[in-house]
Amino acid sequence: MSSQSNDFRVSSETMAEMEAIVSTCDVETAHRIFKALADDRRILILRLLEESELCVCDLVELFDIEYSKLSYHLKQLKEAGLVTADREGNYVTYRPTECGEDVVDIVHRLC
Repeated sequence: MSSQSNDFRVSSETMAEMEAIVSTCDVETAHRIFKALADDRRILILRLLEESELCVCDLVELFDIEYSKLSYHLKQLKEAGLVTADREGNYVTYRPTECGEDVVDIVHRLC
């Protein structure tokens, strides 16, 4: 991003720092995370996973919704990089990723 003039309201050094942010910020990842958090249930799922690894069967009981709908919500969280899944016998358990833990910390402060 270049400017026709050096007449910025901020210093040239600050403008250079701002241009670096614009060129390096991973907006797509942030967008996926915010999109995944745009549903109340997904926020609550992350909050619950802070307390314990849970399987879909546990979450179905807590939310009283269909297995397929809950699986969809977990898929959205997984695609956003907020949760990961591990197979334990017949069960798939979910837990927050490192990024998910950072988001959970923010969610925990809010609810």
